[in-house]
Amino acid sequence: MAEFGALIFPTDYAMHPVELAKAIEERGLDSLFFPEHTHIPASRRSPYPAGADLPIVLPLLDQYVVITEKMRSN
Repeated sequence: MAEFGALIFPTDYAMHPVELAKAIEERGLDSLFFPEHTHIPASRRSPYPAGADLPIVLPLLDQYVVITEKMRSN
């Protein structure tokens, strides 16, 4: 059972997941989690519940595809 770990939303702007996993392991952490965000609106027809404009949504990367692509390039 994991005691300490890290969680990150993998985006174009974040550290690459494979490099992050190596850094986490080097620091003694034993797990890395990649959540998914399944509720990003496709249109702006309904108002944003918090008011004002919808915040900028960062492009989330599919965690399995990113790791596979990195492994293939090595």
